[in-house]
Amino acid sequence: MIFETVFLLLGAVQVFGFFVEGAAGFGCTIISAPFATSILGISEGVPFGTMMSLPLTATLAFHGRKNISWKDLGKILLACLPGLFFGQYFFNVMNPDHAKMAIGIVVILIAIYKLITEVILKGERGEDTTGKKIFRYACLVAGGIVHGAFSIGGPLITVYTLESVKDRITYRNTMACLWTTLNIFNVTNQVIHGSLSLHLISVLFVCYPFAICGYISGNKFLKKINREQFLKFVYIVLLFVGIVTFVRSVMA
Repeated sequence: MIFETVFLLLGAVQVFGFFVEGAAGFGCTIISAPFATSILGISEGVPFGTMMSLPLTATLAFHGRKNISWKDLGKILLACLPGLFFGQYFFNVMNPDHAKMAIGIVVILIAIYKLITEVILKGERGEDTTGKKIFRYACLVAGGIVHGAFSIGGPLITVYTLESVKDRITYRNTMACLWTTLNIFNVTNQVIHGSLSLHLISVLFVCYPFAICGYISGNKFLKKINREQFLKFVYIVLLFVGIVTFVRSVMA
């Protein structure tokens, strides 16, 4: 095994990332991605995020399997899976900083829009038009591509899921099952391409205890808040990760 002091810094980031994951159903990878890619580089930082989240989301999905919206999960997977394969290809050919800059801008705009319509206006956003439905499904497709490339498709996929799954516990469990499914594909692809090094195994070993602490805390937090508080929390997190993603891509 290999140990570097900087692993502890990355572990501390996982506490917050997995707190958000446990409460909001997404966020651990995109929150830690700027730090992971800076410390480990793109080639190890992206697999790190995927391999960190898979065991914990799989555990949550198994225990919460009775509160999963299987119908919505099926729709999400049908829309995301084709994009997942495109994303895995794009990861090897695109400029990651340009891609993350675009992702950051999109996530910021979505978060601001949702905070205004869902929190400030209390959901008074008018009729659910065909255009809005097309937009949500477009976010699913784009989320699949982004997740296949960088394992950070959560903010885009959330646009659809929050509208379709109203109960916050069902939403969180559905998202956990989704990440488990998508990340099995990602991890398999990453291992095939030789990403699982001794160095990566070492940093995963150091960071898992931090992630578990954050995840447990996030689960407890979710049980203490109502849907309005939950939505506010999710959209503020979206805004935060969008800004972090954009700023890190500009500074790269």
